[in-house]
Amino acid sequence: MSRILMIDDEINFLKTYSKILKTKDYEVKVATDPEKALNMASKNYYDIVLSDMVMPIMSGIDVLKELKKINPNYNVIIFTGEGSIESAVEAMKLGAFSYITKPIDIEGLFIEIEKCINQQKIKDQNEYYRKEINKTKNDLIGDSKFIRELKKEVKVIAPTDSSILVTGESGTGKELVADLIHNSSKRRNKPIIKINCDELSKGVLESELFGHEKGAFTGATYSKKGRFEIANEGTLFLDEIGDIPMEIQTKLLRVIQEKQFYRVGGKNLIKSDFRLICATNKDLKESIACGEFREDLYYRINVLPIEIIPLRERKKDIIELVNYYIEKNCQKLKKDIPKISEKARIKLIDYYWTGNIRELINVVERIIVYNQDNTIGIEDLPTEIIINKNNEKTKNKLTEAKEEFEMFFIMDAIKRNKGNIAKTSRDIGIARNNLYDKLKKYNIEW
Repeated sequence: MSRILMIDDEINFLKTYSKILKTKDYEVKVATDPEKALNMASKNYYDIVLSDMVMPIMSGIDVLKELKKINPNYNVIIFTGEGSIESAVEAMKLGAFSYITKPIDIEGLFIEIEKCINQQKIKDQNEYYRKEINKTKNDLIGDSKFIRELKKEVKVIAPTDSSILVTGESGTGKELVADLIHNSSKRRNKPIIKINCDELSKGVLESELFGHEKGAFTGATYSKKGRFEIANEGTLFLDEIGDIPMEIQTKLLRVIQEKQFYRVGGKNLIKSDFRLICATNKDLKESIACGEFREDLYYRINVLPIEIIPLRERKKDIIELVNYYIEKNCQKLKKDIPKISEKARIKLIDYYWTGNIRELINVVERIIVYNQDNTIGIEDLPTEIIINKNNEKTKNKLTEAKEEFEMFFIMDAIKRNKGNIAKTSRDIGIARNNLYDKLKKYNIEW
């Protein structure tokens, strides 16, 4: 429900038009005294202020200037008589949204108000996207059975408005799944608003979610819309919801149930039609058992569960992801796209990928930055991938472990000496012929 403040020194005018505006489900407050109206505007935010141009105490120009001092985002529409058109034009230059001549055309007034409301929605969304634009955006890539089934599931659940909980390890692509669901839904022409719940303190998180009124806390110098409000008619994505403090969980439960809330420090009920998608890398059932997460909230957000399995359990996707990010980084660095040797390919597939896709992106960028050839060989891979130190498998015999250490020790030395065998043999302290024998034994390229 949009909130409107009307300012005019004629009480009958205010009574008549406030009644008309309320038929369109606007919340309307009125004031005959501009100074009183400014006091109201400083304590509570209004989506639109309708002000007369000619009034005894203050002119519409003065009201506009003071409103912009209170909050630069205030939208002001000026009422003016035909003799004050020049002043109305001046008001437009000072930041008024538009002006309407008296006597008021009702349909024209409704059109201007809706135009103003829609423009403000676009501004709110653009402001959000400006902050988000530098964040990494990736695609859901892969042809494993899991990815194919996931895409099918998204097609089924995307058209609904049911709450979704996406679970999985960090870096598995939970945010990408949320994007895919939103972009496949009936809300795709509206924004998907995102917030990472574990990055903010309790007070900041509450303000970011629900917004706040001016003076609600120290530093609140103007009213601000929260993510729930901006996500109206769109999707709200709450990442790492398992880290939300218990006090906010209670408020969150109420918002999900009722689709309405109060800003921090506010007295006016705000409604929002949002679709909720949450994500976490925590076991929320375990958090419930520990008293860290509300069970009733869990069932509210977990209507449609999606679990993202780790990258190491869908090995078929690894090389497709590697190829995609190789191409992406080569385009960015204006390099030719190298091929991957079979040995390097095997190492990449066998690696444990504790950081999942996020780690893979990091590794590929490192490889491309340092690569000077048209081929990515095993020697171009980071040491942790070559020795696969995170793999849960352990060697069965001491001799196997020793041989693997020797192989990667030699590979690292060759890499350090840029393929120069003479320098490598001196570096590691063995005869050149012995080094050649070991290179042949371990099938090491240089």
